[in-house]
Amino acid sequence: MTELFALLSFTLFLSLVFNVIFVFYAKSTLSKVETIYTASETVSEIFTMINAYESHLRSVYELPVFYGDETLKGLLEHTNQIADYIKQYEGVYSFTQPDLEEQLSLVSTDPSDGSEEETQEEE
Repeated sequence: MTELFALLSFTLFLSLVFNVIFVFYAKSTLSKVETIYTASETVSEIFTMINAYESHLRSVYELPVFYGDETLKGLLEHTNQIADYIKQYEGVYSFTQPDLEEQLSLVSTDPSDGSEEETQEEE
């Protein structure tokens, strides 16, 4: 009987040790996932802002007054390079928003977006 009690006590002790280790492992893993999620959200916001900037710069460049301006053309090329660089990290922002590029392409092709901004700026 004492052997059975000793065996059960040892098993209980091992179970407690493994459970404590598992809880600490789970907490550390969850904090890493939260960090990754936050980074993913931040990268998607940055990508959205750069895409909006690129669309705005492109609309200014296409105005008759500025069409062909080398400075704006250089800015547009530089913006495209930055956007391409950020696209390399698609795995990070696609973690939280897998269809972000589709959403951005729909927004950038929407003709009402640019005209609303121009109307608001004039007022």
